[in-house]
This record gives sequence, structure tokens and C-alpha cells, in this order.
Amino acid sequence: MQVTVPQETKKRSLHVSCVPRKDTTILKISLAEDDVGILYRVTSVLYNHGWDILEAVAETSYEGHVQDLFVIRSWNGLEMTEALLSQIRKDLYSLFYEEKSVSTYLSENGKEEILTRKIGDPDASLKLYNPISSDFTVMDLRMRDTPGILFQITEALHGLGIDIISFTAITSDGRIRDSFLLRTSLTGTRLDEKMMFPYLRSKLESFL
Repeated sequence: MQVTVPQETKKRSLHVSCVPRKDTTILKISLAEDDVGILYRVTSVLYNHGWDILEAVAETSYEGHVQDLFVIRSWNGLEMTEALLSQIRKDLYSLFYEEKSVSTYLSENGKEEILTRKIGDPDASLKLYNPISSDFTVMDLRMRDTPGILFQITEALHGLGIDIISFTAITSDGRIRDSFLLRTSLTGTRLDEKMMFPYLRSKLESFL
């Protein structure tokens, strides 16, 4: 079964569809143009509706058309319905095209506590490195599996001007390993180890 919400006009094109699987759902989001902070806004909407992102991959064509694929899972074992998908699309549209901020969106839905939440996981570990002969940075984070943590991470990255190329999450025994490929939004290159690594580490450790 594939549920699809029709596109808007080409100038403000937002196409959202999903393909349910056994334990997860594939969510497809297509935009007419690339934009900064796509995952940041998507995670805020999914957090509001009680869904986790297990994997995310962004694909951009030469014309600038963007299709993001997300493997998502409900916190409560719920299925994606046509009504929920329509609401997710409506919420995303307000964030992408109606100039609504993420903080306003979360506050309107009574979820503003996530903006200042501290996890307090003493066993959390963070690793950052730049692979040889690559134009991206790898970030590996291991910590207690906590609903909404991906939103907090994407918010921190967005605030520092860092784009997420791809993301995967592996959960086992209540712990989660999040792996990211990152680059700067301004130059599209990997992060500077001396300048950006300390800022990013400090920002993430402030709430982990």
C-alpha cells in the first residue's frame, strides 16, 4: 500500500508519500528546491507526532530538486494513516513555506520542553573525524535511546550551520548509535577540526 498526498504548485512544491513496511515506514519528502535545515524541520514534525527516524538519505538532482527518504517508526507501534500523513504534510508546509519557526511550531503543540531538555547520560560518547580524501565529516554518537534526541541533535547542527548528508541509527538494549555524514552549509565542505569540532562537541555535550 502506498499513501500519497498530491503536490502543490511547482513554485512551492512539497510532495509527501509513504510506504508501510513490517515494523517501519518509508517516508518520502520531495521539494522543488534544496533548502538548509530539511532534516531539522522534519525531525521536529515527526517528534511532535511521536515518530523516530531510523535512517535518512538526501538526494539532490542537477536541477536542484530534492527527495529525502526517511525510515521511520512510531514510538507506540502505530501505523501511518492517510489522515496522519496529511497532517504531517500540512505541518511541514507551514515550516517550509509559511515562515513558521520550529520553536513556534513546537510551542503551539505543547512540546517546547524539548528545546531546553538535558538528557544527562553519563555514558554518552561522541566521536568526530574527517576521513582521508573525503569532503565530509563523520560524527558517531552513542547514548541512551531517548525519544526526540535526533531533533535535539539536528537543532544543534542547524544552529552551527552544518548540513546533514545522511544519517543512520542502530538501537540495541536501550542504547542507540547515531552516525552522521556532515558538511558546512556555507561552503559544502567538511568541518574544520580546529575551529568547528570544539564548537560542535560543546553544543552537543550541553544536553547529552
